[in-house]
Amino acid sequence: MMTIKPARLAAVPVRLLAAASLCLSLIAPPALAQDTAWAGGDANAKALGALYDAAQQAKQTQVVIYGGYSALFKPLWEVFHERFPAITITPNPISGPRLVSKLDAEFATGSLEGDVLMAGMTELLSNVAKDRASPYKPPNIAALPERYVDPQGRFIIQFADVFGLVYNTNLMKPADLPKTLGDLADPKYKGMVLDSPLAGGLATLTWIELYNSGLLDGKTMRAIRDNASIVPSVTPFYANLSTGSVKLLPWGSFTRYIQMKDAGAPVGFQATPGLVVPLYGGTAILKGGPNPKAAELFQAWFVTPEAQKALITRGYSFPLLPGVNTPDGWPNLKQIAESLKVIPPADYMAVRGRFEAAVKEALR
Repeated sequence: MMTIKPARLAAVPVRLLAAASLCLSLIAPPALAQDTAWAGGDANAKALGALYDAAQQAKQTQVVIYGGYSALFKPLWEVFHERFPAITITPNPISGPRLVSKLDAEFATGSLEGDVLMAGMTELLSNVAKDRASPYKPPNIAALPERYVDPQGRFIIQFADVFGLVYNTNLMKPADLPKTLGDLADPKYKGMVLDSPLAGGLATLTWIELYNSGLLDGKTMRAIRDNASIVPSVTPFYANLSTGSVKLLPWGSFTRYIQMKDAGAPVGFQATPGLVVPLYGGTAILKGGPNPKAAELFQAWFVTPEAQKALITRGYSFPLLPGVNTPDGWPNLKQIAESLKVIPPADYMAVRGRFEAAVKEALR
């Protein structure tokens, strides 16, 4: 009879345990496998874990986000929920006058329903100026460049979109596109779609940047306005661009272009220097919101590599965290931004005021 030595007998369960451990490591989700790259390292993962624990202890199970981007980025919220399954992000995609009315009413009565405001610079900063933001600096905020962070912690700029020439490729070729702002006055572009530069919409936001950079004057404003079909909003006209009833949007969203192209639409995008403009968006924790701990977790998560990568793959938008690279073929956000004069967030509303006075004078 063969005798098994005690040393060999003891080694059997050790090998089995090692094999079982290996199998578990292959099937375990990133959080269980101690993969902390999603957070930017061990220290950040631990800090976000503490925020998650605090939100659970406070029995806060959701983050209610106000603003149009909250619906646009809905696929990102699935990533957040996978990482933090006890908390759900609830979008409320109101914007413009409806958002103003809702926030005015909620702050007047002290019965706030939202936790986070997610918006472009104008909506974001106008509400910050009304003392509606609860200051907070996430533990991982140092990873984001200072220019995107309010020194007082009232808001964070986390994402961007690029607005350039979006066109129907059946009707126009790259060689047919305007090369300068002045070219947009050419009769061959008659009927291009633009919202009113006086209405506070997309034309206003892109023209502010061009005006502040010394690229757009009153004469050019008038020439472009007179050559365009002025509409209340360009959003419905992306569909017309796809069908060919509209051939050019001089300031169209790269995000929407990517979505349309992926759906098979005959559209192209060109980031022409002197025409293309990046527009930024960010978030602020609303003062007095019902889920402040969960909102703090969200703010910290939104500047992690995981969230910033999801902005690309699921939100078709531009991340602002260094080291998170966009796909080949996307416009170079850094080069575009450096071609324009930077507007510090603290100065944005003053710059907008000067632009509005100039455009009213030019287009009266």
